[in-house]
Amino acid sequence: MRLVVLMLLATILTGCSADTSQESTPTSTDESTANTAVSENTADQDSNVFVIDVRSQEEWDTGHVEQATHIPYTEIADRIAEVTDDKDAKIVLYCAAGGRAGTAKSSLESLGFTNVENGGGYDDVKDRFE
Repeated sequence: MRLVVLMLLATILTGCSADTSQESTPTSTDESTANTAVSENTADQDSNVFVIDVRSQEEWDTGHVEQATHIPYTEIADRIAEVTDDKDAKIVLYCAAGGRAGTAKSSLESLGFTNVENGGGYDDVKDRFE
């Protein structure tokens, strides 16, 4: 199910891109070709992302995404500059199930960050980035 959602998201994001000169759309109905193209697009999009784990220290200590930075959601507004001060940077937040990531997303957006994503839970983001 996650793969289907990621494929849809990647397709939507690719379709919404302003620069269509470099996009390649599979013309075949062969699913394996389409899946490969979507996987490559997702990997490219995720390579320039700041991943932030907004869970508690105890949750972080039990396991986290390797490339993630740990900033509890209650501290995100005060500590985001430790990660980036670029208001347009792609930031993916995650927690256990998505609730605290949503709260952190709202905090960052109120500070002017424009490209913040609630990545959902740890398992979702782990599958995406590892």
